[in-house]
Amino acid sequence: MTIDRGTTDRGTIDRRTLLGLAAGAAFGLSALPALAASPSTLDTVKASKRLRIGVTSAEPWFFKDPMTETWTGVGVAMGQRLAASLGATLVPVETSWANAVGALQADQIDLMFVLDPTEERRKAIDFPESPLFYYAMGALVAGDSPIKAWADIDKPGLRIGVTLGTSLDKNVTAMVKQAAINRFSNNDETIAAFAAKRIDVAVQFHPALVVQQTRLRLGKVILPEPVEPVATSVGLRKEENPAFRDWLDGQLKTLYAEGVPDQVFASYLKSKNVDASKIPGLIKEAWH
Repeated sequence: MTIDRGTTDRGTIDRRTLLGLAAGAAFGLSALPALAASPSTLDTVKASKRLRIGVTSAEPWFFKDPMTETWTGVGVAMGQRLAASLGATLVPVETSWANAVGALQADQIDLMFVLDPTEERRKAIDFPESPLFYYAMGALVAGDSPIKAWADIDKPGLRIGVTLGTSLDKNVTAMVKQAAINRFSNNDETIAAFAAKRIDVAVQFHPALVVQQTRLRLGKVILPEPVEPVATSVGLRKEENPAFRDWLDGQLKTLYAEGVPDQVFASYLKSKNVDASKIPGLIKEAWH
């Protein structure tokens, strides 16, 4: 008599097959190489040969020639050096200080120069450990103004102008309790308000104020007491792969050690017929 073992045999075969497949799959997975890390912006820039940086109207960091629409400035010059080291072309993308973080997050730009690494910004974007350079908070005041300290500026009835979304905006807001704060979309608008006497004091970092005052021939630039160096940096997107940030950190460390920020700053001032030798530079160790 023939016994039908079909069900039993098939069950045995199915179990053996499944065990074999499972073992084979496990072996196959162990034999596969580890998954590659997420691509970095560094790889993207090298592949596209384009380094996109944010630019906004803010001399001496960024300046757009109204005739040629060409961007120059300290931030642009530093960006050009980084782009050249990657074999890439620098691509300026217009933004604003207030929108720079969003532009980085949205992958509209790769870097934003002269962006101070505040705690709020660190929550949203990344920064290298090495600073780009240093500057000090300055004030453009009337030529006969007796102001010498930040305490002199915080007086009832005094009108202060700052650029919206900058670290200066944050600092002035924290310091000022009595004076009125007026916020403008960019540095040029702030200085225009000073020239029109709609504000009494324009607060910006000292290199920007020197260029503006030289151009306007109006008022005087002071460094109110206490004077403290402020480190500025370069903002970039947060990424799982730290290759771009690490590369940028090494580049900034080398450029600062070689005095490059001061060199490009002096070169830009010369193009505006300003004597850089009489102005504190961007390397704090050289300040006296």
